[in-house]
Amino acid sequence: MTLNIQAHNQSLYILVAVLSGFIFFAALGPGLYGGEIIPRVSWQHIMFNLLCHQDIARSFSINGTAMAVCSRCIGIYGAFVISWLLMPLIVYIVGNRSKILLKLFGISIASNLIDVIGNLIGFWANTSESRFIFGVLFGASSALLLMNEFFKRLNTEV
Repeated sequence: MTLNIQAHNQSLYILVAVLSGFIFFAALGPGLYGGEIIPRVSWQHIMFNLLCHQDIARSFSINGTAMAVCSRCIGIYGAFVISWLLMPLIVYIVGNRSKILLKLFGISIASNLIDVIGNLIGFWANTSESRFIFGVLFGASSALLLMNEFFKRLNTEV
């Protein structure tokens, strides 16, 4: 028995890969390109203005300049694009387990909500690193939830 991967919607898969890669690199902010750039005035900060609160205290920085998004958002965008690009390999190795992926997606939403609410009401103070980790969980589970739309693993007899 051999494993075979059937790909469909390839044009859409490639389009999402390119767009999500662009979004991720834009989210890294102006520090990625070096030079003295005032945060909040760069095209990257303007682009993400409606999507992220862009609190500099909650953002990582590159070359001393804050990223265009907070640590949770950079985790989401980074994990999404990496998971998206690894999708064919993941399908090949573990197959598509839709029910497990849906549960993982639900867990990622719940954990992010708990983290935000716990921080707001003062149960704990989350850190940039914890926000990043919860963002990674959400970004990866979001991408992997869509696996069945693009790849299926077929078992074929030889």
